[in-house]
Amino acid sequence: MSQSDGVVPNGSGSFVRGNINGQLAAVFTNHSGNSQPATILEHQWWYDESANILKIRNDADSGWLSVIDFNSAAEGALYVPVGTAAATAIRPAGDVNSGFFFRQGTSAANDGYGFGYAMAGQEYLTLQANTTDQSTPDLCWLSTDVSLSSNSASQAGVQLTQSGRAIIQKDSGYVLGLNRTTNNGDMVLFNGQGSNRGAIAITNTSVSYNTSSDYRLKENVVELTGAKARLQQLPVKRFNFIADPKTTVDGFLAHEAQAVVPEAVTGAHNEVDAAGNPVHQGIDQAKLVPLLTAALQEAFAEIAALTARVETLEAG
Repeated sequence: MSQSDGVVPNGSGSFVRGNINGQLAAVFTNHSGNSQPATILEHQWWYDESANILKIRNDADSGWLSVIDFNSAAEGALYVPVGTAAATAIRPAGDVNSGFFFRQGTSAANDGYGFGYAMAGQEYLTLQANTTDQSTPDLCWLSTDVSLSSNSASQAGVQLTQSGRAIIQKDSGYVLGLNRTTNNGDMVLFNGQGSNRGAIAITNTSVSYNTSSDYRLKENVVELTGAKARLQQLPVKRFNFIADPKTTVDGFLAHEAQAVVPEAVTGAHNEVDAAGNPVHQGIDQAKLVPLLTAALQEAFAEIAALTARVETLEAG
């Protein structure tokens, strides 16, 4: 414990020397003591031994600011206030409107962190450990919409909205949207160049996988003919995938299906990348349904015609 007033009085050599040593000891020990020094100046350091906290006097010489906590449970911890969204604990110099604060004390069992905007007193992002519900020990929620690049749909980036929607956007609109809904509505939205291409929608009992099909999006519409002949060209195989040798399934080989229904298959036959690795083809088997339906309709028409002929012959 060493404190001083910062003034060396006149006196003998030994007296002045002793006083200077005392002054230096006070400086070197940050005026340590159980109570504040008797003489206080702005910007003066004081190690408060009663609280084990290093403090500095404020500009107005009206109070002490805690800097570092040396208690055994938080040895050398930077001392900052808990703060609020309107009065953040850590913020950039010269910017009193935004910053970081601790949610400690929000409730008896919940600690966490938040990012606030003091001008509106609004909390933007919250991370909180929920110790009252061990099934969900870590929580993070948005207190407002957040954009990871730009809040304009005409620019690339990611948006997370408070309403529960995640949007990945590119060029003139969003590419993929994940949408929180209640009982009915679109859960996943697929978009390209500003237009909706499809969605995965739910009701309270089922899921629908939808692709755009409105007649107003189409032109040159004609009846599908010759479907039965094309269908007979479509080889159907039984096989197992190399990664799952114990499971045999019915299906198609992509390049064979591509020769009959090219819109159902993506990629090129035997394609490889620059390193010589396979670039595998894919198939959307739902795109085979129109051909199957038309072929079945043709078969029904033929069956109906044959039935009529047989009935005519039997009638004599």
